[in-house]
Amino acid sequence: MRIGTNRIKDIKIFAQKELMGIYSEKEIRTMTTLLIEHITGINSIQQSIEPLDTVLESDLLKLNFAIKDLRNEKPLQYIIGKTIFYDIEILLNQKVLIPRPETEELVDIIIKENKDTKSLKIADLGCGSGAIALAIKKNLPNNSVYAFDIDDEAIKQSNQNSRHLNLDIIVEKKDILDPSFTREGFNIIVSNPPYIMENEKTLMKNNVLNYEPHKALFVENTNALIFYKSIAEFAKTNLRPKGKIYLEINENLSKETAELFSEFETQILKDIVGRYRFIIAKKV
Repeated sequence: MRIGTNRIKDIKIFAQKELMGIYSEKEIRTMTTLLIEHITGINSIQQSIEPLDTVLESDLLKLNFAIKDLRNEKPLQYIIGKTIFYDIEILLNQKVLIPRPETEELVDIIIKENKDTKSLKIADLGCGSGAIALAIKKNLPNNSVYAFDIDDEAIKQSNQNSRHLNLDIIVEKKDILDPSFTREGFNIIVSNPPYIMENEKTLMKNNVLNYEPHKALFVENTNALIFYKSIAEFAKTNLRPKGKIYLEINENLSKETAELFSEFETQILKDIVGRYRFIIAKKV
C-alpha cells in the first residue's frame, strides 16, 4: 500500500494503520511526527495546527518508504540517521550501536560526580558513535577526553560527530583487548562494552537483532566478561591513584563483574528501574 494523499493528516492515518500491532499508538504518533519533521521540515506544532497542509510528492515517497521501514522494525534512529543523547544530537548509521537511555544514566553519574573539574584525562573505551565521550566533553569542557575503538566505522562516526558538535575529543583506533594497549595517566575510565551473552539473544527484539551491529552487543557465553577483564588490567597501569572507572554492565553478571575489580573500591549501582546496571570502581 501507498499513502493515499499528501496531506499531513492522511500520512498519519496511514502510519497508524500500517504500524498498528507493532508499536503502541503513542509510539506511532511520536515516530510519524518525527519522520514528517525530518523529511519535510514541518515541525510538530505546524503539523498539529495545520493537519490539512500538504507535503511535496518527493517527500511523500520518502515517507512511504520510511513507514515501510518502521513496519519492518527498522529503528527510527537509523531511518533518520540521528538520535538525541544527553541533550546532544548524535549522527548514526547501522554500523554503530544506538545509544540507550541507561547509558545516559551512566553519563549523568559521571557528570554529577565530576562537575567543576578541570584538567582531568578521561578515556572512553569502546566509543562506538562517540556519544559518551562527546556528552562528557560537552558537560565537562575543561577536561581532555579520549575515545578509543577498534572498529573503523566507529572511529569514522565518532570523528564525524565530533565535527558535527564542534566538540574537541581525541579519537584513536585501539583494541582494548590487546594487552599491549597502554596510555598512562587517566583520571577517569568509562566504558559500555559488549556484555549481552549469546544465550540472551532470545530476549532481544527484532529491531535490535536485525539491524544493530552484533559485535557491539554480544559476547560468547563462555567468556562473557572478556572486555571487563581487559578494562580491569588496563586500569591497573593506566588509571591514576584515586582515579575512577565507570561501567555499564550486564545486570545478570553484576557480582561476577565487580569481582574483577577487587583491587579497587567498588560499588554496584541500580538504574532508574531498579536493575543492577553500573559499577563504579575507585583506585586506592
